[in-house]
Amino acid sequence: MVGEKAMVDESVLVSAPAAIVWQALVTTRGRAGWWPYLELDARPGGRFEERWRDASGAETVTRGEVVGLEPEQRLALEWADEGWPAATRVELRLRETGVGTVVRVLHSGWEALPDGTGLVEAHRQGWRQHLCDLRAYAEG
Repeated sequence: MVGEKAMVDESVLVSAPAAIVWQALVTTRGRAGWWPYLELDARPGGRFEERWRDASGAETVTRGEVVGLEPEQRLALEWADEGWPAATRVELRLRETGVGTVVRVLHSGWEALPDGTGLVEAHRQGWRQHLCDLRAYAEG
């Protein structure tokens, strides 16, 4: 188990308005350009599912629910991989600046999981990659 303060906290500056970044997050067409294997019903109570392969090649399924949504500002999800005893929380926050949009990912709740410490680092790497992919798509 890990302490309550363990959290993934990653951000990226995207040289695009928040409206464009938001569409890349919440629409099927937008996600197809950078996260095509994530299915998301972007409305409060909407479900999501992500099927991916881990380092050993085994398929993993992540599922959850949209628990908060403020258009062009915040998307909050309950998030759990198959077999996890509890869900974690993911918040994607958008903040428009004079030069683009800062996208920040906060992923918390690791203290409820037996291998929270290892999972934090693995998810930190994954979120960094997703943010880079989002930036490349939204700026392209």
